[in-house]
Amino acid sequence: MLTINRKNKFSLTIAPFKYKLMFVSLLELSFLKLGGKMAKSEKVTREKIILAFLDSCFAKNAGGTSLSDVADRLGIKKASLYNHYESRDAMVEDCVRWCGDYYRKTYFIPTDIEAISERYPAENVMKAIVNRWFKMNEKEPLMQIYSFIESEKYISTAAAKIAQETREKLSNQAKQALRSLAKAKKIIDLEENDLETLAKMFASLTVSSLDSYIVAKKIEIRSNPEGGEGSLFELKSESDYSAVDELVTTFCSMLK
Repeated sequence: MLTINRKNKFSLTIAPFKYKLMFVSLLELSFLKLGGKMAKSEKVTREKIILAFLDSCFAKNAGGTSLSDVADRLGIKKASLYNHYESRDAMVEDCVRWCGDYYRKTYFIPTDIEAISERYPAENVMKAIVNRWFKMNEKEPLMQIYSFIESEKYISTAAAKIAQETREKLSNQAKQALRSLAKAKKIIDLEENDLETLAKMFASLTVSSLDSYIVAKKIEIRSNPEGGEGSLFELKSESDYSAVDELVTTFCSMLK
């Protein structure tokens, strides 16, 4: 409350209760500046819920992730999730849809593949394509998306369709890369049927190698107790693509 002293100067007197409220507010502000899970004023969106769900699925598994796990990661009450989804199944279904949309925005090969094919040897081009795809999938959120879709495809028709769609996309773009290399005289001329077969072979090689790579990364992440689950992308080890590079070398040897 405001009082006036005898010297006609203003002074502010705060009641103990009001002072306590101010102190609590300052503590909350400090907490948010230091990095709380989520500010109370920050709006919870479906995308944030999905990302929290994917993160928990990666740390545990989809079946073992509960609404409470998701709420904890968002720093909200479990009941708040029902403002967005009527059930856990609805959330999982929307997560699968979101992952499919995200995958459709990603590309296996660079848009300037024809120019690249003109400049570099075939082996260098194909290795760069695979390494680029690996790097994309070991970053957030593609690593969680890949892990989720690959596990969920066995129990979800929608997830299985997304996995198949992604493989077909890889195959079609691999065919585009091989066609560009053939046009640049970096590999032998290929009939359309042979081109189709080789592209599918290359896509399968990439998917199989990526699966093994992600599994190894997941084991490494889970065996890193220092940072806990939150250390997902803070590992100090460097990426090692030597295994898949050897496979690409063998593959390219068939195209000379």
